[in-house]
Amino acid sequence: MTPPISRRGFVKSSLIAAAGVPLALRGQTNPAPPSPATPGAPAPQPPLPTGRIGGQEFSRLMLGGNLIGGWAHSRDLAYVATLARRYNTDAKIRETFELAEAHGITTINTWVMQENSHLFDHWKRGGKMKWIAQVRLDAGGGYSQITRAIDEGAAGVHITGDTAESLLAAGQFEKVGETLELIKAKKRLAGVAAHDLRVIIECEKAGLDVDFYQKTLHSHDYYTAPRPGEKDALGANDNSWCSDPQAVIDFMATVKKPWIAFKILAAGAIHPRAAFPYAFNHGADFILVGMFDWQIEENARLARRVIAAASGPASKRTRPWYG
Repeated sequence: MTPPISRRGFVKSSLIAAAGVPLALRGQTNPAPPSPATPGAPAPQPPLPTGRIGGQEFSRLMLGGNLIGGWAHSRDLAYVATLARRYNTDAKIRETFELAEAHGITTINTWVMQENSHLFDHWKRGGKMKWIAQVRLDAGGGYSQITRAIDEGAAGVHITGDTAESLLAAGQFEKVGETLELIKAKKRLAGVAAHDLRVIIECEKAGLDVDFYQKTLHSHDYYTAPRPGEKDALGANDNSWCSDPQAVIDFMATVKKPWIAFKILAAGAIHPRAAFPYAFNHGADFILVGMFDWQIEENARLARRVIAAASGPASKRTRPWYG
């Protein structure tokens, strides 16, 4: 009969056993977190490729604001949004902005009504990050969010996808044109965002004076992707934001305006190594990607390589670069 082992003996034997495991095999599924960043400003890195929208220059990789604002598409994992908010402390957000700029990311996109004081503080400290602001209409259909975004320093403003889609469904699409006119009257770049391709089609049909489109694009090559027959513009289970990517690719090939592709990772379900080439090769001029601080360096390196390939003689792009 094997004698019972004491707690101390168990710990000792466990340590001995661990010592015998090759280093390459330890922590394979749960790698140790990266070491904390060294205090001080991050060293500048090679510049990211840029493009132009309405005469202004923007990095082709842009920083998404959902994770910073505490918004997380997490399907049925209810704790993820809280985890993101707990991780992104004031200090961590400040570090994220500094890292992004150091690695050549010049642009962030956030909703005007979320907490944007970190961005404004970044500007006060000398940061140059440009802001493209998302806006919705007021409850009564007013435009106060547009006014606020402009007053707070946005370089560009676009109505959100859900807003444009609601206006289309309600037969009030003329309001999309009105938002563009107001934004452009204030000398800001004016855009339209959409999950549903019909919004972009309607804008083009109406000949609206759009400076840029922001349209979702991702493949269905991930576990929780929509199943055959699921054709909603937004996945029924917070699992899809581009119901027919090939239709988007085909139509956007006919559109001669700068295109910022968003949700390209399907909210974290697709690795950037697959998502970045998919977006740029299929016509996106810019990509908008939510990133934690520890993802920025790798994503910036990847973006440089992918954009270089998509711009070279062996390019697989489905449309010319606009911007």
